[in-house]
Amino acid sequence: MLQSPPPSAEATTALVPLADCYLHPLNTRSEPPPADIEALASSIEAIGLLQNLNGWFDPAQPGKLGIVAGGRRLRAMILLAMREDRSLDETRVPVKVAPDEDTARLWASAENAARAALHPADEVRAYGRMAAKGADPDTIARAFAVSGRHVRQRLKLAQLPPSALDALREGKIGLDHAAALTLAPTNEAAAEVLQQVLRPGAASWETTASFIRDRLQKASIRTDDRRVKLVGIEAYRAAGGTLQEDLFSDQVRLLDEGILDELVAQRMAAEIEARLAEGWKWVEERPADSYNIAHKMRLQRVYRQPMDLPEADAAELEELHARSERGGMTPAEFARMEALEDRANGDWSDEDRETSGLWLYLDHSGKFEIEGPYRHPQDDPEATPAERATGGGKVETKALSSGLIEDLHKIRLAALQHRAATQPELMLDLLGYLASGGFSAWDTPLRITLDRQPITPEKADGLELPESLADPARDLGRVTAEGFAAFRALGKKHRNEDMTRGLARTLTPHRELAPVLAAQLKPNPREIWTPTADDFFKRLPVPHLDSLWDELVPADRREGMDFQTKKKGEKATILHRLFNEADFREALGLDRATNARLDAWLPEQLQWPAVEEGNE
Repeated sequence: MLQSPPPSAEATTALVPLADCYLHPLNTRSEPPPADIEALASSIEAIGLLQNLNGWFDPAQPGKLGIVAGGRRLRAMILLAMREDRSLDETRVPVKVAPDEDTARLWASAENAARAALHPADEVRAYGRMAAKGADPDTIARAFAVSGRHVRQRLKLAQLPPSALDALREGKIGLDHAAALTLAPTNEAAAEVLQQVLRPGAASWETTASFIRDRLQKASIRTDDRRVKLVGIEAYRAAGGTLQEDLFSDQVRLLDEGILDELVAQRMAAEIEARLAEGWKWVEERPADSYNIAHKMRLQRVYRQPMDLPEADAAELEELHARSERGGMTPAEFARMEALEDRANGDWSDEDRETSGLWLYLDHSGKFEIEGPYRHPQDDPEATPAERATGGGKVETKALSSGLIEDLHKIRLAALQHRAATQPELMLDLLGYLASGGFSAWDTPLRITLDRQPITPEKADGLELPESLADPARDLGRVTAEGFAAFRALGKKHRNEDMTRGLARTLTPHRELAPVLAAQLKPNPREIWTPTADDFFKRLPVPHLDSLWDELVPADRREGMDFQTKKKGEKATILHRLFNEADFREALGLDRATNARLDAWLPEQLQWPAVEEGNE
C-alpha cells in the first residue's frame, strides 16, 4: 500500500505506481472520447509525458493517490502500459502532490492550464512519428489540442530531409524557411537549396525564405496566370495535370505547363472557328509579344458605322456614364451600359467581314480579346489596281455619330455668336442688308422675323405712302410705355450693346455667309468650350481616341501609359485629364509647345470651311 507522505507546507513530486492512482472526485471533467485517449497515448509514446500529473492523498482513500488534474494523461498512461503489456504496479509516473485539500482544489480548477510548448522541430518529428503509426491529422490535433490545419502544416514539414529539420532545431533557419523548402519536388532538391542558403559567404538575399521559394517555383505556374484563368483548375486536372499545394500560404501551383498550353491551344482553335463562322475572311492568333502588328504590316483598320440610339436609350446611356464616373455601379448597370454602347457603335457590313480579318489574344483576365478588324490593301474593294499592288489602299475612318456632330456644330455657332456680339457695326450692316428685303425667310443668316405688315387698304386710290414706310413697322408684342421709356433712358451705348447681342444670338450657320463672318471675326471655340469626357471623349469611337493620343502627346511622353490596351472609358478619362488638369500635363512632362497645341486644338467639326479670299 502506498504510504502518504508526512504533512508538508509545500508541494512535493513523487514517482507513483499507476496501480495506486485513481481519478479523484475533484477532477470534474467529463469522460473524454476513447479516440482522444488513444491519440494522447500515442503522443506520450512519441515524445514522453510533458507535464506531471497532479494529485492529493485524500484521507478518505488511504494508500491511494487521487489525481485532481491530469485525468486524460492518467487514462492515456494506463492505456499505453496495457498496449506494451507492462504491469501497472511496476509502471511509475511522476505526480506533483498537493500539501492540502485547498491546494488540490486550486489545481483541479486549473486543469486547462497551458502545457509546455514544444520546439517546432520536436513537434514536427513527434507528429511525424504519430502519423507513421497510423494516426490521422484530426487525431493528432485532438491529442495536442491544436487545429487540424496546424497539424497538416507540421506533417508537411515532417517530410523534409533530416538536414532541414536539424537546421530548424539548431536555429540556423526559421519556420518560414522550412515552409518554403516544402515546395521542393524532391528531398534532394530541398537539401540542395538548403545547402546554398547555409553556405558560408552567402549574400543576405540568398538566405531568405523568398529566395528559396523563387528557386523552387521557377518551373511551376501560379493560379492567377492568364492561361489558368481561361482553362480552369478542374479541366487541367482532368487532363492529367498535377498540382502543388502550399499549406503555408494557401497557394496552389501547376507543375505541367505542357498540358496547360495544349488546353489553351484547343480553346484558341475553337474561338477562331467560331469567329470564322461570323463571316470574317481570316482569324488568327496574335503573337503574345507583338503590339501594333497592324501598323507594321500596313493594314487598314475597318470600323463599325455608328448609329443614333432612340432618345430614351441615349438619355439612359448618358445617365449610366455619369454614374460610372461617380462610382458604385451595380453589375447589372455596368452590363446595361456596355450593351447600349455596343448598340451605338453599330456593326460591320457583310462586305467588311468578307474582306477583313481579326487577331485574337488572351488578356490578363483569361478572356479572349479581339484586335481589329483589319483589311489587307489588296482586299480593299475601293482600291485601284495600283494601290493594291503597292499596299496603299483606301484608309477608312470611322464616322462620328450625328448627335455628336450636331452638338459640335452648335458649339461652333456659339463661338461665332460670341465674337459677333462685340461688333455692333457689323451686325447693323447685316441687319440692314436683310431689311432691304427680297430674301426668302428660310435662307437668312439672322433668324428674326422681317415680314412686312399689310398697310395698303383694299381701295387705295388716294393713298400715297411715303418712302419711309417701305420698311415694315416692328411689332414688339407686349410692351409698355414705361418699359420703353426706361430703356431709352439707359442711353445709346446701352441700346447698341443690347441690340448687338440680340442680333448676334439670331445668327444661323448660313452656308455662305457664316464662313465669311467666321473668316472676319476669327471665332475661337476654345474660349467657351473645353472637351471633357462626358460631352466629347466618351462619344468618340475608340480609333479616334487612339488617334488623338498619338497626335497630341509626343511619343517619348507616352511611355508607361499603355493607352492602346485600355478600355474606352479609361481612354476617355485620360484624355479628359490631358485637356483639363495642369497637374496631369506636368506629370507627363509636356513642354510649352505641346501645352499650347493642346490649348488650341479643335476637332474639324468646330472649324468653319475656308472661303475664297475675294469673299471675305
